[in-house]
Amino acid sequence: FGREISWKDDDTLPAGHRMTFKNSLHIVTSDIFLKLIIPDLALGLTKRFRDVKVAFDELEQYMSEMIEARQGCEKVERNDLFSSLLDANDSDSGEAKLTVSELIGNIFIFLVAGHETTAHTLCFTFAMLALYADEQEILYKHIHGVLASGKTPVTGIPKESAEDTTLTTTDAQGNKTVVVVPKGADITIDVPGLHYNPRYWDEPEAFKPSRFLGEWPRDAFLPFSAGARACLGRKFFETEGIAILTMLVYRYKIEVKEEPQFANETLEQRKARILDCRPGLTLTPVRVPLVFKLRDTQAI
Repeated sequence: FGREISWKDDDTLPAGHRMTFKNSLHIVTSDIFLKLIIPDLALGLTKRFRDVKVAFDELEQYMSEMIEARQGCEKVERNDLFSSLLDANDSDSGEAKLTVSELIGNIFIFLVAGHETTAHTLCFTFAMLALYADEQEILYKHIHGVLASGKTPVTGIPKESAEDTTLTTTDAQGNKTVVVVPKGADITIDVPGLHYNPRYWDEPEAFKPSRFLGEWPRDAFLPFSAGARACLGRKFFETEGIAILTMLVYRYKIEVKEEPQFANETLEQRKARILDCRPGLTLTPVRVPLVFKLRDTQAI
């Protein structure tokens, strides 16, 4: 989105704001479900509820200011998602244009859902690579072979096209069956159960990234859902996530930070500690202490 956020805490408030962009984004992603289930009239009852209301109001104001600032400045070619949204809306294609409110809605989805899913997925990925050094080394050697010059080739960007999806219901014996779903029934798909089902996955509990190379049961993997309502941001995430993962593993070796109080823990205990998480908009890592050591990229 062309907006820089410091790694360090910065509580400097811009004029006309009650909360920083960084803090408002953090609260919105952490407590979005509170905003969904609690009526606006009740958001003033507790400090946490009030903070949620302020965060949503502030984030909307920041997005409005971003749109106004970009539309009011001299047009400069920028390679970011925010600019692409505005440029597409300003094109002379003759199609109906989005209102400011509709632009904010689209920006909100990419900003909140997009950054949250990518950040948490990468965090867990780095943790798994730190726990399984042999798998990290396989990935590093592959990346080093592809990026021999240190530059990403154009052909290295994954390209996937959407496919029509049909859902077939079967019974325990694999025979097709019809399930009657009454009007108003709530349906929950046990996605974690599907992802750990030994019927589809060999050693489902094992960390084996290579299982996704070659032939694998694509219909039994639903991190982005499936069908007509599958996640629109899938290709955006896959391109962004793979690019970040590639360049970081190319430059750094990832290890779990050694801490005296955990000196005698087993691998299983370490996995449980490092991969501890809490539910949120997505599964949120609790504490992942990692060390990134600079590699000698010419040594391999």
